[in-house]
Amino acid sequence: MFDQARTLDLAQRSNEVYVQPYSVTAAIGQKPDESVPDSTTKLKSVTEEDKITAAAAQRPGSKQKCFFCGNNAHARRFCPAKDASCHNCSKKGHFSKVCKSNTTSTGTSASCTPILATVTAASPQCLKKAVINVRVNERPCKALIDTGSSESFIDRQFAKLMSVNINDATGSVSMASSALSSPIVGICKVNLNIDGHFYRNMQLSVLNKLCCDIILGQDFMKRHDSIKISFGGSRPAVEINDSNTVCGLAASSVDPRELFATLTSECRPIATKSRKYSAVDREFIEKETTRLLTEGIIEPSMSPWRAQVLVTSNERHKKRLVIDYSQTINRFTELDAYPFPNINQMVSDIAKYKVYSTLDLRSAYHQIPLREHEKKYTAFEANGSLYQFRRVPFGVTNGVACFQRVIDRLVAENKLEAVFVYIDNITIGGMDQTEHDENLRRFLDVADKHQLTFNEDKCVYSVESVDLLGYTISQGVLRPDPDRMKPLRKLPVPHSPKSVKRAMGRFSYYSQWIPRFSDKIKPLTNATSFPLDSIAVKAFDDLKSDLENASISAIDEAITFVVETDASDSAVAGSLNQGGRPVAFFSRTLNAHELGHSSVEKEACAIIDAVRKWRHLLSGKHFTLVTDQEAVSYICLIQRSTVNYDIKYRPGQDNASADCFSRAYCSSISSDSLSELPSVLCHPDINRLLHFVRSKNLPFSVDDVKRTIKQCEICAKVKPQYAKPNASPLVKATQPFERLSIDFKGPLPSVSTKKYILTVVDEYSRFPFAFPCSDMTSATVIQCLRQLFDLFGMPAYIHSDRGQSFMSAELKTFLQSHGVATSRTTPYSPQSNGQCERYNGIIWKAVTLALESLGLKETQWESVLPDALHSVRSLLCTSINCTPHERFFNFTRRSSSGQSIPSWLANPGPILMKKHVRATKYDPLVEEVDLLEANPTYAHVRLPDGRETTVSVRHLAPRGQSISNDNLDHSVLNDHRTMDISETDVENTTQEATNNTDNTMETSPVIRRSTREIKKPSRFGFDD
Repeated sequence: MFDQARTLDLAQRSNEVYVQPYSVTAAIGQKPDESVPDSTTKLKSVTEEDKITAAAAQRPGSKQKCFFCGNNAHARRFCPAKDASCHNCSKKGHFSKVCKSNTTSTGTSASCTPILATVTAASPQCLKKAVINVRVNERPCKALIDTGSSESFIDRQFAKLMSVNINDATGSVSMASSALSSPIVGICKVNLNIDGHFYRNMQLSVLNKLCCDIILGQDFMKRHDSIKISFGGSRPAVEINDSNTVCGLAASSVDPRELFATLTSECRPIATKSRKYSAVDREFIEKETTRLLTEGIIEPSMSPWRAQVLVTSNERHKKRLVIDYSQTINRFTELDAYPFPNINQMVSDIAKYKVYSTLDLRSAYHQIPLREHEKKYTAFEANGSLYQFRRVPFGVTNGVACFQRVIDRLVAENKLEAVFVYIDNITIGGMDQTEHDENLRRFLDVADKHQLTFNEDKCVYSVESVDLLGYTISQGVLRPDPDRMKPLRKLPVPHSPKSVKRAMGRFSYYSQWIPRFSDKIKPLTNATSFPLDSIAVKAFDDLKSDLENASISAIDEAITFVVETDASDSAVAGSLNQGGRPVAFFSRTLNAHELGHSSVEKEACAIIDAVRKWRHLLSGKHFTLVTDQEAVSYICLIQRSTVNYDIKYRPGQDNASADCFSRAYCSSISSDSLSELPSVLCHPDINRLLHFVRSKNLPFSVDDVKRTIKQCEICAKVKPQYAKPNASPLVKATQPFERLSIDFKGPLPSVSTKKYILTVVDEYSRFPFAFPCSDMTSATVIQCLRQLFDLFGMPAYIHSDRGQSFMSAELKTFLQSHGVATSRTTPYSPQSNGQCERYNGIIWKAVTLALESLGLKETQWESVLPDALHSVRSLLCTSINCTPHERFFNFTRRSSSGQSIPSWLANPGPILMKKHVRATKYDPLVEEVDLLEANPTYAHVRLPDGRETTVSVRHLAPRGQSISNDNLDHSVLNDHRTMDISETDVENTTQEATNNTDNTMETSPVIRRSTREIKKPSRFGFDD
């Protein structure tokens, strides 16, 4: 890049020399007094100049340019510079763009002052106005004044020629295009002399191949109030005011503070999983990342930490890039307990003054530099790259405390008066305009010294009233901010019983702060007609006034704040209180795009807006968040990652404080146009109409849609909404055969005369009975019931539908004579006898499956009905979690296919049987017998003596396979523990065991009686 600049400069110089006229030297060499002759001389001079111009035009290769104005060649008398004055040398007759005075003086200076031959190429000709002569370490050289350079630099070869000590340093310098950069090879300190101004130990960064010996950047220029450079232009000078400057956000010159000094001992690097973003968000992230890189706020990173970025929007729908540190460094950061200014004390001190100015720092955190070893904790991923902050980022736990500490120290060290700082809000006061201006000037001087940048759009200067931290301060008078009470003042008058209940809930919640609350709320309690009468409306307004007066009390920061939020279909609201005393209220209607959000998203929106609304009160403090949505406890974590809070769930009916405002705003929306939609859309139901309303972002709530559908006369006729009474309590049986349900099924195809089935179900156990019947008369029902009564006894209750056979007087008399109560279903309500109706289908399905399995026709259902009943009674009933048989008889139902025996009992052969009688404890536990046959409970075996007997299978065990002697491992047997027993003892023991065995086989065992002495139990003295 620098080589190209040198080449272009040499080409430019060659071109100027080539096109320069021969007589230009004589013109430049004129003395100043000869340039203004008398009239006669002037005319003669013009004639001569015309000849010179003609000669220049006739010169071969001439470009035919005028020496005095620089335009195409023409006669002198027609030259526009004839009577003009040069802005460069103040002489008449030529323009400054063709003035040669500067060249002459420069040449003279060069010839008179010995200049050190620079090792770099000459600076481009277009920059010659900004090149000055300086002395470095008392040796002359050239320096370029560059307003676009943030630092000052020196050429490496020039520094070596000057024998300057170069210290090691790393870094890079970005050019105007961020794609071009040059590495810093070191730093050095020199003594600089510029026209008598001395700068000792001035630090310069060393670069290779500079276009000039030294480049003086903004770090040099900021030492002066202003630096004037004459460029010789034709237009007057332009002075750039501070209010018109536009630049990137620079880092302040304050000492960086410890941001992560309170990390826990469990701190370890965490790299969170990458996230997916939409195309719009990706473009925004790339744009913001480029801006932060250009302004020097972030830099590429190789940190083991990695957080993720999120794209959020504020109340003005302006997108912001935030970093989610909640899963990385914030997990291991303990809260910095640096004290914040007391809001009450601060606003009271500010109220002593009469004139105020409020300043807002632009991206306040990004102006505070980070220490080098702490940058790695702020690493984040953006568009596939890893970056880290060079300055304090937003979203870290102790960012607020760190910033407050820095600004407080800045104010204290410079002894600034009437300056009040609360995070990024700075207020400056004065008793009068003069004192205010002096205090403001001193603060701005300190801010400029430390390179603090302000957001001028939000700064307010020299006013007599200011809104600050929830208060309005005017002429020394302190009042609550009207916005705090605005939702309360706009609370509409209740218009329905529900809205009255919500309003009463709101006032009752703060009843302890309203004097004579019971008397004042009585007109609302007695209200039965709507709209409310004048007495009730007056009571409502009086309660609002009392509640507002209670809210005017000063904020006590020693009491924990409680934030209560709620959301309705079309509004969100919140309240802020301390110890039950209201402090501030908040509510707003949802935007068109927010109406379609889910209830959880709306609750989250209420929390975010409330925390953002009272951020100046909640930042750096622990508070309690109350919501009636349990699922919202983890959402919007990024918005609340820098605040310390406890979340508390409160049911909706108890969350009266915030619920009142959200429902009030919801009900205040007009629904006149909604009544026209059903006719246009052919009267859809509630769900379809609600979907249409939300898809079109219409401002109507669910209650509005329900109310419109219910009031539609056409819908009421065509789609009647029948009443749904509360279900009566079900009478449950407490024991088997206590309550029976009966019903007929049929007629059914049959090969016999029996075409009906009378189904009887025990309600307690679900045990079914089914009787094939030839008709459905009362006599048939009585005959079937008599069989059941003879078998199980009398039930206490029988339930049936309204069939003729069940409604007859004959059946009623029979049941009453046996002490059985009866009940019947209502007409056209088969669900009232649902258990028996259900079992009709279950039994018939089992019958159908059995017929298909056996290949029988449907008319032969009587032959498989017992099998079907057996299946239903034996299988699990999920409603009682057991089988009907087990519930009815309290034991397991036996089945031919329901039990099995072990495989070693399936075939005859040798098995082991438990030996119940043993002569000594050393006798074997089992003896070998022959199995003849077995079933799941008993087995028939042959004993070793030839006798056959029946034994229980629980006394039998499988016989293992015999092991041959060749397979025995004698080494293992020899390892067993042995005992020293004499041969005589062994022989005696063997003989004794043999005799005992023989005696056992010949005689029956003798029952032994214990010979131990029975001692009288000790009664602990009670027998006395």
